[in-house]
Amino acid sequence: MLNFAEILGRVDHQGLAAVLGNSLFQGHATAENSKNFTVRNGVEQELSGILGGSEGNWDRQAQPVQGKMMFGERGIEIPSRQPTAHSSEDTLTEEGIAKVPEAVIDDVDEEELDEDIARVKVETDRAFFNHMLLVRPAAVPLNPALAMERDDLPLNNGTFVNKNINDRRELLFGDKLHKYLKSQGKKNLIELMKEAIEESGTDGALSDVWNDVTSVLHRKTVSDRDDVTTTANLLEDACKYLQNVFSEHMQTVVERNLEVAERGGIPGTRGLVNAYLKVGTEEPFTPEDDSIDGMPTWQVTYHCVRAGDMQAAAETLNRLKSFSQCATLVASLNHVAKHKKLDAELKKKLKVEWRHNVGHIKDKYKRALYAALLGGLESAALADTLENWIWFKLHPLHVDPQLTPLLFQEVQKAVSIDYGEQYFMSNGKSDFQYYFTALWLSGQFERAIYLLHECGQRVDSVHVAILAHKLGYLRMSEKSTDEMLVVDQNDATKCHLNLARLIVAYTKNFELIDVPRSLDYWFLLKGITTPTGSDVFEMAVSRAVYLTGQSDAILGKLTPDGRREKGLIDEYLDDPSEVICRVASDTELTGEWDQAVGLYLLASKATNAAKLLASEISETLRADNKEKIAELVHVAEQFKAVQRGCQASEYATLSLLVDLAVLFDHCRNEEAETAHAISTQLRLIPTEPDQVTVIVNEFHMVPQKVREVLPDTCLHLMKCLVDHCIRLSTTQSSRGSNAANTSMFSSSNKYVKQEL
Repeated sequence: MLNFAEILGRVDHQGLAAVLGNSLFQGHATAENSKNFTVRNGVEQELSGILGGSEGNWDRQAQPVQGKMMFGERGIEIPSRQPTAHSSEDTLTEEGIAKVPEAVIDDVDEEELDEDIARVKVETDRAFFNHMLLVRPAAVPLNPALAMERDDLPLNNGTFVNKNINDRRELLFGDKLHKYLKSQGKKNLIELMKEAIEESGTDGALSDVWNDVTSVLHRKTVSDRDDVTTTANLLEDACKYLQNVFSEHMQTVVERNLEVAERGGIPGTRGLVNAYLKVGTEEPFTPEDDSIDGMPTWQVTYHCVRAGDMQAAAETLNRLKSFSQCATLVASLNHVAKHKKLDAELKKKLKVEWRHNVGHIKDKYKRALYAALLGGLESAALADTLENWIWFKLHPLHVDPQLTPLLFQEVQKAVSIDYGEQYFMSNGKSDFQYYFTALWLSGQFERAIYLLHECGQRVDSVHVAILAHKLGYLRMSEKSTDEMLVVDQNDATKCHLNLARLIVAYTKNFELIDVPRSLDYWFLLKGITTPTGSDVFEMAVSRAVYLTGQSDAILGKLTPDGRREKGLIDEYLDDPSEVICRVASDTELTGEWDQAVGLYLLASKATNAAKLLASEISETLRADNKEKIAELVHVAEQFKAVQRGCQASEYATLSLLVDLAVLFDHCRNEEAETAHAISTQLRLIPTEPDQVTVIVNEFHMVPQKVREVLPDTCLHLMKCLVDHCIRLSTTQSSRGSNAANTSMFSSSNKYVKQEL
């Protein structure tokens, strides 16, 4: 005889008492006519004994009921649902203080605990965008550009066909970034940014900003950002840029004063310098030593050096070789003209010569040349503009034969700490360009980008940061939750930029109305992690799907034959399955199981989809939710038709649960014959004593999700069969006690007693 104590462990004993009190049970349970002992009587008597025994167990035992017969050797444990009653003697101590009874803690469901942790993680990641990354919003908010299709972006001639644009520059820069990402980095991002600058008509201070940026960022770093090689390249590019700016300045002055300049057809730097000096834009000074072409030699030499043409400067130096008091200066300038670096021995001699002549040198240009080679000297007379001041700071390092990061840090310290924002922006944020130039050319890119952002130039700050990041010049903050600018505690000149915070703050205005453009910027954050360890890009995609509902557009969709049509995500990744799987996992945790199943299939993770469906069906069967069960079965059948690559074990589990769902439906509809036939085919519940040993021995092969449903399956099946027997018995009684006994069970059923 079967032991059904474990089956009944999931049912409230008060409910069982109500069943036992049913008149049908009471009437037929007392009938002891051995001659008329049919299947109905046998089942009823056995069930009455089982239910009564289970009732006694619930009343007498506080420990969980264990069943070993049907549920294997170890069995499963079901905690009692009856609270233990405590008398006043049990709850009060001798001192009259209430004694708190020991808490009864149910066994922790590890699976549910892991699911809760994962759900909290998802909610934390989504809140990460709204809170941690947006602690400090932009100082000057901008209206977002309206969403537009890719085909509506500017044509080659810069003409827009979309008239609903609030910020033309915003969309232009976004379009150039999209082209760069679509080419998988093959297109030159610097040239694309230059195109955006030109097409957007950028002028004024922002034009100067981008000139500063592109003058230094025109090649990828070949080594670490703080390496000496990288520093030397930055110094070379910055000096070359400042020298070109000075040459353009002289050219502009000459073109405005052609009659006075009398340049004629003389080419080269020498001709430009002579024409510039003829204009006479500077205050009178006391020249020393010789002259050339009617111009003071040191003045001509300095302007050639300042313009970056050392060969032109060398020509003028030939006339100064006869002056012994400045022989080392002449030799040093000639050496730099040939080798670009100052010889170490020459530098030592030059310092000695400077200390010897410093007291009686009156020519400011001669003094400026010493400063241009040695640095740290008084050159205020010619450092009258920002560009000249920075050049005098950087050029000595550029020609230094023993350049060290410490020397460069001293220059950076002078710009950002000794002078700082109060000096360069004394008139307010409208003067941001001067401070930006000083920061940028001194290699303090992070501070310069942060300055643009704080001054309301968000479009430019973001794209300058992207350019610096892609070329390897940007120091990134270690944590995505850091402030936007993190200053190194050990070195105030060294800063790190939180690119994630900067980009998320920028995309916040259009993330819901222009998902394609948002994805472009979010993809730049791939590899950066949230505090929970999630990839920011994957989390951003998941959040976009959650907020916009544009799953098909973003991730692609399945065709009826199971193939995947590409979505926006395919523009960034050759294989987006991992990102789609992340979105599916998040969707599953939020309770949208139907959408999650489709996303798992989209990510070619059919096994994950089968596990999800199996879990949902198992839980819904136990909850006895008829409507949801029907929906789940429908989705499961669709899944089985289109799935590819599902593990055989998970597929079998899902199929078995679908069959159980069908069994439940037949039991619910009181179709006992069909329910019994299905149960017999499934071989999960023995219906005859001969089957017990075999099914018990095979129980370890039953999947866990199916095991969880077995108690409910037994109850539904037994209730259906008992009700059928009762109805059948009632029908037979009405026809007469001598009517032939009919049963849906086989003739070998041990419950049927044979007549003597």
